[in-house]
Amino acid sequence: MGKVIFHIDMNSFFASCEIAENPELKGKKVAVAHVSLDKKGMVLAATYEAKAYGIKTTMLVYEAERLCPDIIFVEPNHELYQEYSRKFFSYFHKITPLVEPASIDEGYLDVTDVCGPTEYLDLAKKIQTDILELYNLPCSIGIAPNKFLAKMASDIKKPLGITVLRKRDIKEIMWPLPIEDFFGAGKKTCELLRSINIKTIGDLATFSDVKILERLVGENNTKYLISHANGEGSTEVDPNRYDNVSSISNSHTLDHDEYNSDNIILLIKLLSNTVSSRMEEDNLRGQTFTLQLKYNNFKMVSKSITISKPTNNSYQMIRMYTEIFEELYDPDFAVRLVGVASSKLTKGKDTVVQMSIFDELDKESLDLEVSKVIKDINNIVGSNSIQIGVGKLPKE
Repeated sequence: MGKVIFHIDMNSFFASCEIAENPELKGKKVAVAHVSLDKKGMVLAATYEAKAYGIKTTMLVYEAERLCPDIIFVEPNHELYQEYSRKFFSYFHKITPLVEPASIDEGYLDVTDVCGPTEYLDLAKKIQTDILELYNLPCSIGIAPNKFLAKMASDIKKPLGITVLRKRDIKEIMWPLPIEDFFGAGKKTCELLRSINIKTIGDLATFSDVKILERLVGENNTKYLISHANGEGSTEVDPNRYDNVSSISNSHTLDHDEYNSDNIILLIKLLSNTVSSRMEEDNLRGQTFTLQLKYNNFKMVSKSITISKPTNNSYQMIRMYTEIFEELYDPDFAVRLVGVASSKLTKGKDTVVQMSIFDELDKESLDLEVSKVIKDINNIVGSNSIQIGVGKLPKE
């Protein structure tokens, strides 16, 4: 019997977490964004009620208000989102040990040996219902014989969709989709594909002039695009995917020119928190931390900081990335991409130090202890009751 893989994706995750904490927001037009006086904060997530008005992720606040004047903005709360992520991933591990995180709000499950061949749809329905009832989080589930098709399937029906995508069904279900829906093809790649009249995934799957495609996107990308458009993909769901990797990274491409440094720092914090969470989950610490920026003139700049003691401490990481940003940032150009990475990874947990008020700790140890104390307090009195401020204060 072939593999059965679920891709489970939380719907409008940040916004859903906020609604779970404040049910009065349910059914309303809500966006998660930092709202400064100039209203140039970025929308990080939006409810489907807001999306119906054209609200999109990375849209600026003033643009969102113009489309939907009565939209409700909620300040981002990344500790809360990490808390909910830990909850539902813990639930996934009760279903199967074969769980591979893809990001803070999505993951793959190999359920091949969990139940009989006719029971996978029932299992998906149970998972979807449980996640909604336990955590008030809607999710969509793709069911397929490999990870690529499972990912494509989960994107087809949102919110609360369950889609089965078998290889024999790709011509009917996947091929008619626009090329922009192809997982792994970015905006630039899609523009190149459209320039040679590849408008749908089916056009890509049946494209005969491989040499033209190779000249356009490269040999390796061509192999990936054509094979996956024809339903191929990895079947390995690896719970230890980070054990042998050299780095963990996260990046985000903006759909607009961003000149506001506060917004860029906010995005750096979001990306850094995601990388930190992934490192904590896999018991990894990094020694080298890299920030990458791409400007609207296509210039790419990056810089790294290497420390003596490996860490996965979120405060330390944000501070390092922010320091790099302040060195790299050129205010004469708009930023279009931000990426953070942690490399030189090692296994092991941070050492807990019992402190006396008379102890003098080095700054790294102090950062670690402050972060641990804040997490402990938030666990007791509520998430985000106490936060660490990093970088410049918003210009309010």
